[in-house]
Amino acid sequence: MIEAAQYKTASYVVRLGNAVTNYRNVKMQEYGLTSAQGDTMRAILHAPGITAAELKKQLGLSQSTVAGILARLEQKGLLEKKLVDGDARKMSLCPTPQGLELEAMLKQTALDTQNRMTNGMTSEEQAEFDRLLSKALANLAAAREKRGTPHE
Repeated sequence: MIEAAQYKTASYVVRLGNAVTNYRNVKMQEYGLTSAQGDTMRAILHAPGITAAELKKQLGLSQSTVAGILARLEQKGLLEKKLVDGDARKMSLCPTPQGLELEAMLKQTALDTQNRMTNGMTSEEQAEFDRLLSKALANLAAAREKRGTPHE
């Protein structure tokens, strides 16, 4: 039998991810967005014209997940798709005026989430926390790439 101590860190990370998603879902509910939709809009607002393929890579999501999120954001009137070089297979994603109005709320939600999550940590502990999370994410990204199924 596997002892709980052997997978304690992974369990904490999963629980942390769930807690962050729940916290952000509650914050974004009044705007009719989910946490994943908020992440997607922040990426589009940060880089207007980004493609779905670039978004998939940046967010670490599957193609079908990104397609579903984009369809819902488009239905809500928050983004529009534009052809890239007349190629129907390539679409750039741009925020609509309504989508642009979300920028301040999305930034504030990200800041609130980070402040809540790191409450009680010193600045040194926060820097170390960031460093270790970044390293863990890089390790898992490398494992995905090695399997040949990036971001799925």
